Amino acid sequence: MEFLAVLAIAIGSWLHVPGGSWNPDAQQVTQARSQLESYISRSARLAGETLPAWDSYTFQYQGREQGGKQVIVVNAFCGTPPSFADVEWVEVFDGGACYFNAYWDPVEKVYVSVQFNGHA
Repeated sequence: MEFLAVLAIAIGSWLHVPGGSWNPDAQQVTQARSQLESYISRSARLAGETLPAWDSYTFQYQGREQGGKQVIVVNAFCGTPPSFADVEWVEVFDGGACYFNAYWDPVEKVYVSVQFNGHA
């Protein structure tokens, strides 16, 4: 009898998803990670959004270009990650603050914007 090992992606993971225009290095990702929770918490308060528990999120990231500048795009979603989350961007079009995209500038070393999903 053969068993196929299916590795689940853990909630709380940070997953580099292939397909961006550049690859952030480990130091850039570490810096982005260290600032994310405080930035998102403040942004959610200002937007009148209620965040789920922070430890319910999983994070994907890619290096992309926006307005001629390199940014790290962080795609966050709460709940159990789908099995493909390490190879394909998870897109959800509602769900409120359970889903957001944040944009980190690796030159200035700050988040420059966030977009929370809408509510269906």
